[in-house]
This record gives sequence, structure tokens and C-alpha cells, in this order.
Amino acid sequence: MLKIHISNIKEGEHEYEFVLNKDNFDFSDFEDAEVIGDVRIKTTLYKSGNQFDLKSIIKGSFSLKCDRCLDDYVHNFENKFEIIYKFDFINERDALNNEEDDIKLIPPRTGFIDITDDVRDYLLLSVPMKKAPEEIDGKCVYCNRNISEIYKVTETQEINPVWSKLLEKKIKNK
Repeated sequence: MLKIHISNIKEGEHEYEFVLNKDNFDFSDFEDAEVIGDVRIKTTLYKSGNQFDLKSIIKGSFSLKCDRCLDDYVHNFENKFEIIYKFDFINERDALNNEEDDIKLIPPRTGFIDITDDVRDYLLLSVPMKKAPEEIDGKCVYCNRNISEIYKVTETQEINPVWSKLLEKKIKNK
């Protein structure tokens, strides 16, 4: 799907751009994030001898559910990665593939480099672990609510009986 033709390519720098959308790319691995719009990949390939240095920038947007208030918000991302592809003339592929993730050995007669799996991996790494918009001065940038009010437990909320004993001990210790 995301293939770069490398047979008979000249030495030097070559630029490629890819655009992914829901129609031509499988985003089913993204359980807690939904891709919004297009994902753009700008790739620069440097060929030097029997080596291809691939530098890519992925840009796009996710729709995420905020961990604080459970509202949906848009998270823009930009992720960079670099992978070096080298022709494997002496069959050292098994030794190198186990140690290096950013260096890949390919057979000498390879015509295309497929970066689909690498792009999918870096897209998954672009989903933040903490799904919450930035906060400035104690307020959420996206919904403009005060963060302390979101976390505040009001007296009208029931406290789980399992936790009530712990809360009593905490109050007594103060």
C-alpha cells in the first residue's frame, strides 16, 4: 500500500508524500482513538550506495475521549521516524533483525520498500497515554472547565462502602 520504488533509483535525495484516509487504510487497531480526516506522511529517502535512509514525518488528528471529563476532543499529532534499509549481501539478516528496529536488511533484488507496517506502528505510538487536553492556570484548554472542579467529589455523590473505611482512617489521622 505505502510502497516506494527503489530499483534503479539514482543516488541522492528523493521526496515522497502519502495521504491516508479511512477509505484506503485500515485503522481498526485504534480502539480508543478515531482518526479524523487525512493522515499525511512526508518521506525523504536518501540513497547512498547500497543503503537507503528513510526519514518520515506523520501528521494528523485523533478524536479522543478526555480522561478527566469524558468529553470528546481533538488531538493533533506529529511524529517522526527514521529507518535505514540496507542490502543484505552476506545473509546477516537474522543477527541484525533481532537487535535493531531502525535498521532493516533487505534482499539485493528488492524492487520496493513497503512502509505500511512502520507507519501503522508510529501512528499507534502517536496516541497519547494520558488522553487529556493541556491545562493552563488550572483550566482545560479545550472545554475551559476548572480541573479541580472536575475532580471534586461532592457530598451528593455516594462513596463506595469499600473506600469508606479508608476515608474514616484518613480523617482520624489528620
